Amino acid sequence: MNKLASIAIAAAGVIHLVLAPQHYAHAPAHGIFFALAGIAEIAWALAFLRYPTQPMYYTGLALAGGLVVLWIITRYLPAPFEHEMGVIDLGGIVCKLSEITGIAALVAIAAQGRIAGMAKHSVARMAGTALLVAFSVGVVTYEVSLAIEPFFPSLAGEGNHEEEHQELEGHDHAE
Repeated sequence: MNKLASIAIAAAGVIHLVLAPQHYAHAPAHGIFFALAGIAEIAWALAFLRYPTQPMYYTGLALAGGLVVLWIITRYLPAPFEHEMGVIDLGGIVCKLSEITGIAALVAIAAQGRIAGMAKHSVARMAGTALLVAFSVGVVTYEVSLAIEPFFPSLAGEGNHEEEHQELEGHDHAE
């Protein structure tokens, strides 16, 4: 199961890296985020294979779970740096299914007590913890992204630059 968790989350990381250039062209902030998420997932997967410990377990839940929750949020609310809701596409679905598989494998091995530093717990308890961690990280990531967006306008999508330019032109004409 350790290998399944690592392979599934590493696969999601590879998908993020493959999609990063496409997202960068759309909105540089998204491309940078995808690249960093991909690198982090692959690095975590390699580390977890070697060190299946409690801190690594929670890091994996936060990383993969937070990305799943963030993906869901941005399907219903405008994405930071873009101001449009994300689309549901095959790459996103495969990536999220891979992350969910990794999370399920993590919960299963944690419930069995096979993670160093963790006692055996019920699957319900471990799944509840996973949901809480994922939800918290996903929501905080979304909110922080919204908060820092005004400080990095050059990382926004093209549509955002045009809107800013039009607003400035409108402002100049009004004066």
